[in-house]
Amino acid sequence: MSAPDGFVTVARVGEIPVGTVKVVRLGDQPVAVFHLEDGYCAIDDLCTHDGGPLAEGHLEGHVIECPRHGAKFNVKTGAVLSLPAVAPVPTYDVRVRGDEIQVGWGATEPGASLGTAPGGQSSPRAPSPAAGGSPTGPGAPSTGSAAPSQQEVAIRSALETVMDPEIALSVIDLGLIREIRIEPGKTHIRMMLTTPFCPYAPQLIEDVKQATQSVLPQDCEVEVMPDAWSPELMPDPGLLGFSY
Repeated sequence: MSAPDGFVTVARVGEIPVGTVKVVRLGDQPVAVFHLEDGYCAIDDLCTHDGGPLAEGHLEGHVIECPRHGAKFNVKTGAVLSLPAVAPVPTYDVRVRGDEIQVGWGATEPGASLGTAPGGQSSPRAPSPAAGGSPTGPGAPSTGSAAPSQQEVAIRSALETVMDPEIALSVIDLGLIREIRIEPGKTHIRMMLTTPFCPYAPQLIEDVKQATQSVLPQDCEVEVMPDAWSPELMPDPGLLGFSY
């Protein structure tokens, strides 16, 4: 049942034991509601690396590990804690009213910054370097928002299949995709090339378009940036034997 302020009752107190999680659907979005030692929190049940079900992963303290490839996230802040994920997972406000556990849905956007103590009082969550948006640093792509939309997450997942034929790594692994901007009727992709005159550039651009349109069937515009690429732009330079 939804409250006038947009909060939705998802469980009763006692229904989610400490250290466990319950997955609920809000609209068409699966949301994982965790009961930690210090209260409740809620995140999208969707790994930002490849869409894996986070609630099925191993929870230790405030850290959930995706069961597919081992990406780790802070379930209180949504911050990404380890590769292969590079983007935080959206979070939601949670509160307790009487014996009802409620999640903020519709009143605020995902990426909420409030936690809920077992007694029902909301308290600010501690800030995290990655909690407010995309990771910072040379390997961080620009998204222009606090957290990627589900469409962007899906597009990035599809782009992991687009391989640079010279290096045999995906455009995501190489950090070539610098921005994904989704607008009504058109998707804008800003990307780099590993070399200025890459002979495979036309095919690579076409593959990026096709992968993007396989997720979001609308026009796709790919802008090739003139910036020079280097391994430090990769989420994990260790894939090429580098460390920074």
